[in-house]
Amino acid sequence: MATTDKLREFIAGLAQLVEGSPDPPALRVLGAALLRKLVASDDWLPEIYAWPDPERYRQYLLYCDPLERFSVVSFVWGPGQATPIHDHRVWGLIGVLRGAEYSERFVWDGDGRLALQGPPALLRAGEVDAVGPAIGDIHRVCNAVPDAVSISIHVYGGNIGAVERATYDAQGQPRRFISGYSSDVLPNLWDRSDNRARTAISPEQVRQKLLIGEEITVIDVREEAEFALGHPLFAAQIPLRRIELEGPWRLPRRDVPVVVYDNGQGAAEAARAQLVALGYRNALVLEGGLAGWRAAGYEVFEDVNSYSKAFGELVEHRRHTPSLPAEEVQVLLDAKADAVVLDARRFDEFNTMSIPTGVSVPGAELLLSAPALAPDQKTTIIVNCAGRTRSLIGTQSLINAGLPNKIVALRNGTIGWTLAGQNLEHGKLARAPESSPATLGVAQQRARAVAERAGVKRLRHADLMALRRDPARTLYTFDVRQPEPFAAGHLAGFRSAPGGQLVQETDHFAPVRGARIVLADELLVRADMTASWLAQMGWEVFVLEDGYENATVTGGDGAPGPRGKEGRYKRPYEGTENKAAAMQAYLDWEFGLVAQLERDGTHGFFVI
Repeated sequence: MATTDKLREFIAGLAQLVEGSPDPPALRVLGAALLRKLVASDDWLPEIYAWPDPERYRQYLLYCDPLERFSVVSFVWGPGQATPIHDHRVWGLIGVLRGAEYSERFVWDGDGRLALQGPPALLRAGEVDAVGPAIGDIHRVCNAVPDAVSISIHVYGGNIGAVERATYDAQGQPRRFISGYSSDVLPNLWDRSDNRARTAISPEQVRQKLLIGEEITVIDVREEAEFALGHPLFAAQIPLRRIELEGPWRLPRRDVPVVVYDNGQGAAEAARAQLVALGYRNALVLEGGLAGWRAAGYEVFEDVNSYSKAFGELVEHRRHTPSLPAEEVQVLLDAKADAVVLDARRFDEFNTMSIPTGVSVPGAELLLSAPALAPDQKTTIIVNCAGRTRSLIGTQSLINAGLPNKIVALRNGTIGWTLAGQNLEHGKLARAPESSPATLGVAQQRARAVAERAGVKRLRHADLMALRRDPARTLYTFDVRQPEPFAAGHLAGFRSAPGGQLVQETDHFAPVRGARIVLADELLVRADMTASWLAQMGWEVFVLEDGYENATVTGGDGAPGPRGKEGRYKRPYEGTENKAAAMQAYLDWEFGLVAQLERDGTHGFFVI
């Protein structure tokens, strides 16, 4: 098993455990069993998270759950190092990976002072202990090995580096503190002394960045058709010939870490040189390119927009999103049953080919338009796209929002319809009506509730200005309405990214993994629903609540024009002349994405 695979397996198991919401005693028992398995072998912790400091112990963040339900930390103890007396205020598990540690527990005596609760407990490598408000939360810990480093892995029921807690003096007087993490002493992967390290980075180092959630961009500089044959999960694609055109708007912060690669074509070095000339001083080449990534044992994904599609499959896997096969939908339509077909794709895709009786309702518009198209709660709502992702996300959006109708996806979209031998319509212009004032308020309440469940943040225009002034973080600002209202008037600095397409093509719009995203929509519904999905995909995402009276900028978003046909990957779900074998192969690929996510282990997705 590769170095970080054991940590990935532990995180996946703990996430599944926490999602099941066990009672505290069961969580401690089951969580301890998982942690005991993790610390049973000392061959998986990356070396940069095992560095001791000569002055004090170090607390390195290994993983924080996107909803902050738990965090995993490595504590590194030099000889003689110890913590002060402190509490945690959340449940915690401690497993010793290397060396040993002493733990002294304290309780309050009758005079309101802290008193030792028995002699110090010795915890050896492979052993696990627990702390928490219900079982004893105040202790002091020290390295039990006098002349060597000890390392313990701690798991807490929250983002422990951000939890306000307390240390205590000898009289038991508390002093508030927030610990943070020791990332300030991690080695700088982007500024090493030897020339090779300053221009190249290993696959292992890239994966570590992805695991701990730091900003990083992985760019495949081959043509799209080559990119679609295989790439890392979070890789985006900018061909060498388009670096100067696309780099400035897709990578808005010039000191963001950028890793470029090819598959032996020799384009990566040239791409890095172009990026450096454009001011991207942290541009590096992936050692070994795509072959090096494979050789390290890491997963390679095919097709385009792969992680958005993989996320859609995970949603169906976790939520059992309901769907109907094409044959059953055809029976409903032939019988003129009480059902509506809502097409969640872009309008141009709908116009090219569509399901009979279908209406164009691009993804982020669904919650606004569905009540008008299906005002009777007895009406069945069928959501379709070309394949699977947008229909699954669209269907689950309406279910998450609590619409009372029966809501199903058309299984496998227009591909499934075609493979079933059923006819599509062409050239249709049917668009969804605008929402009425009577239904808008309810839609806003429903969308906001979904966004809050997903952990979406909200901000006002003054807060946006503060985010824009932060030089250490990449910020994307997107208007998630349709292109026509965007062109008629939008906020300065915002780009057009219709919500359904932003969820479908996130790697195109926001290639900097770990960046912040702010969404604008004067009705808020589209922004809230889109943000709910981006948050579940691991993004720090905000919805802008005010300032829309200043949406006076007109025209397009300033992005460079179409790339042309050089090397473009032919999507099996686009157009009307795709071969049946190619369409079926595409569906089979999508069906396997959940297993690929599990093997890859870097995604950080969750599903509400």
